[in-house]
Amino acid sequence: MKSRCYLVFCVTVLLSIITPSVVLGQQAIGELYATDASVKGSVILAGSGTSVLSGSSIQAGAQAATLKLERGGSLLVCEGTKLSITASQSGRELLFSLNSGNVEMNYPLGAEADTLLTPDLRLLLPGPGTVHVAVRITPQGDTCVQSLPSNVSAIVVSETMGDATYQVKPDEGVLFKGGHLGEASGYKGNCGCPAPPPIPTQVARTAPPPPPPLAQAKPAEPLATPPSPSPEQHVAIEAPFVFRGDDPTPDLTENVAVLRLENNKVVQLEPTVLPPANAKKKSSSANNTQTAKKESHGFFGKIGAFFAAIFH
Repeated sequence: MKSRCYLVFCVTVLLSIITPSVVLGQQAIGELYATDASVKGSVILAGSGTSVLSGSSIQAGAQAATLKLERGGSLLVCEGTKLSITASQSGRELLFSLNSGNVEMNYPLGAEADTLLTPDLRLLLPGPGTVHVAVRITPQGDTCVQSLPSNVSAIVVSETMGDATYQVKPDEGVLFKGGHLGEASGYKGNCGCPAPPPIPTQVARTAPPPPPPLAQAKPAEPLATPPSPSPEQHVAIEAPFVFRGDDPTPDLTENVAVLRLENNKVVQLEPTVLPPANAKKKSSSANNTQTAKKESHGFFGKIGAFFAAIFH
């Protein structure tokens, strides 16, 4: 047990001695933050990320990788891009190498100057000031250089096999067709990382409620038709007509004048003649009866003439 502990202690001490000698002379460039990027070269695992040393290459995966520089600022290595980084002995100047892909640089720079090498061109990023540049290189060699809004210095572009130069001014974008300065043209597009696709908006949809069952329509009941009036309506009035012979002749003119009778109304009157209360002898009753008949004939004649005048 003691020999095993002694062996582990010796290995730990040996690693602590060897590790500094491996990274001796290499500068820490920055700390990498990425989910699927890979680094080829010397790295040091840190608590929050991976510390990248000089001479390393960063290969971004399906998402962009961010490298926070030790001297301040950051680099954005776009999707599928491989970028190599080497620092000077003082660590104040950086040399980038890019074959194809997109990068975005955003960091402050002193009196020094950084350099970006492509297969056909060399880009000089001078200070002092803020460097904010986007560069894109296609597999055909087309090189797009874009000075972003916060960039304050002109970018000096030259061919690797020539002496000609071209200055990309602040707030200017230039496309070098095939990596040749002689085929430079203004460019208004984006030379940096492509914009991520928009996230589709998901809308919660609920199924509409089923329609209510249709009620059985009841057949409409036919409207009750009022009974048609008969061609003629007759009103029959039956009332006794009492006449006493010894009563004084009544004046029916006022009563009959109040009546409102229509021409189609038929009034049937059945007169009944009663004998006087103190009847005389049978011998004189005949004479009275004849006299009453004459009087009644005269009375009823007057009534008949009155009704005839009303109905006609």
